[in-house]
Amino acid sequence: ISSGLSLSIEEPSYMSFLFEEEGGEKDEEQLGRYLEVELDVAKAKTPVATKTVDCCDSADDREIISKDRCHFLVAKILHELFTHEAFPGDDNHDGDNEEPAYKKAKTAQLERGKNGSDGCNIHIPAIGRMQQLDIPASICRMVQNLLESPLEGGGDAYKTLGEVGEDLHLLLFDPDRFMFDHQARDTDGMQLLYRQEKLYGRDKEETLITDTFCRVTRGKSEAFFIGGFSGSGKSMLVDTLRVKVKDAGGYVIKHKFDAIPQDRPLSGVISAVNQLCLKIKDRLTSHRLTALSNKLKDEFGADIGLLARMLPNVCALSPEFSSLAGEVEDGNTSDKMNARSVSFTLLRFVRLVSSPKRPIMLFLDDLQWADDTALDVVHTFLSDRMGSCMFFVGTYRDNEVQIGHAIFDLLQKLETSNVPTTKVSLTGLDRGDLNKMMSDSLGLYSRICKSLSDIVFQKTKGNPFFVLEFIQSLQSRDLLQYDSCQKRWLWNEDAIRAEEITDNVLHLLSSKLSQLPNKVRLLLKVMACFGTSTNESVIDYLSESPEYAGIRNGLEGAISDGFIELNAEGYIKFVHDKVREAAYNLTPDRDKKQLH
Repeated sequence: ISSGLSLSIEEPSYMSFLFEEEGGEKDEEQLGRYLEVELDVAKAKTPVATKTVDCCDSADDREIISKDRCHFLVAKILHELFTHEAFPGDDNHDGDNEEPAYKKAKTAQLERGKNGSDGCNIHIPAIGRMQQLDIPASICRMVQNLLESPLEGGGDAYKTLGEVGEDLHLLLFDPDRFMFDHQARDTDGMQLLYRQEKLYGRDKEETLITDTFCRVTRGKSEAFFIGGFSGSGKSMLVDTLRVKVKDAGGYVIKHKFDAIPQDRPLSGVISAVNQLCLKIKDRLTSHRLTALSNKLKDEFGADIGLLARMLPNVCALSPEFSSLAGEVEDGNTSDKMNARSVSFTLLRFVRLVSSPKRPIMLFLDDLQWADDTALDVVHTFLSDRMGSCMFFVGTYRDNEVQIGHAIFDLLQKLETSNVPTTKVSLTGLDRGDLNKMMSDSLGLYSRICKSLSDIVFQKTKGNPFFVLEFIQSLQSRDLLQYDSCQKRWLWNEDAIRAEEITDNVLHLLSSKLSQLPNKVRLLLKVMACFGTSTNESVIDYLSESPEYAGIRNGLEGAISDGFIELNAEGYIKFVHDKVREAAYNLTPDRDKKQLH
């Protein structure tokens, strides 16, 4: 490849298992191989200054030439590895009395590239040949950026080999996103590659909440509060713990409070504990279920019927409980009991079903809308010293709670009761994490989309949900477009920078919702009156009336557009609180009472 350069290319033995099927045979459908290339740049011969490069007398100039040469050599290696052909225009000779061969070859490539480009085929011989062989555009782009020089005006040119290494790692560890070309029937059908499951920029907080849960598994209840603006990723942070809790043998139960007040203050907590009954049934063997049922009968005695009326799913633990529940008078059991009685009944149940080997994680979302009685029950659970094992996680919008809110009263009570409590507050992503998020979404090297990421950061302050909505709005208005020729996303930085944007994501969502078909907007407006979620049967019931005849069709459209989702239990819920708020605002204030 070059005289005086030590080069080693090998396939590490420890990677061979990736390409073998059961029995040790090679996988015939493997897409590629993992190769390690080691260059000993220290042994590379430094070009001698001649009259063609006599301006390069300083050490800095010689260092630039050395880096430039290394970039060319890496481009040459990639070209020859992927094409199995010699690099065009390179005679592989470094003469002492003429311009170095690498310089002549690179200059020839770029000079021919200056003749123009039609956007699909870059007229640089090496790149053109790679395109003819259908080498992935990401590899072609890497070779092109290596041939370009920052000093020659190459906008995406590599500045260091470290940047090359970072891009190579992206290709290696996520080839579906970064290496292989993405195709669509038309550019309008191309979707951004969001990592819905990935939590960006929260490594410290993720470690903190995991460590806290690990302490709970030793037998002592703890509380974990997460504050932050809407869309900052509070719920996603909690979701990172779900699998770990399950792997530890624990249970996760959740309730999301709503801005629309509930008639029954304790219904949220009761509903969460009611979920727990079904999770226990699914997890325990029949023998253990029988043992648990006997413990419940011993603990509650004649009150087991009241428990079954309060928590209907407890009947799933034993058929006997159904008949006992039927003996209790009709009516709302929790209404006939005062809050303290309900709280104590729930605590007795939690004591029996939780333990260090079976901890319960109670996740209450949007505590800014919680009532005092619900938070009093949480204090009862956590301050218990008679066997219950619970990890409480509460999230809230810290910009929407004032001094005197019930959250602060709960924090004070927990401190008085010596309950270990942790508080974190999530802010917007920093520029680096936002750039990673953009890189993943666009399937582009992070260095290429950095300029766009900086603009998005200025517009959104790094709020993750706001970022996604902003990017989608750019795509819908063709300020962000997929170019099928270049096989990458392109954008107009000047136009995006000139975009006026409010600090509230509701502005973007309202604009998007207002453009939906009438049936979809009607469905969203009706659903918003019920809160963040409602049962699908409600939609079916309303669709039978002439006024809401098309609402069922609107449901399908709203799901396909990503505004709501339908779970296995038949409940429809908004994908985010802000979507519900924007949908609720579609109805003028004067008409809201009638719609309710």
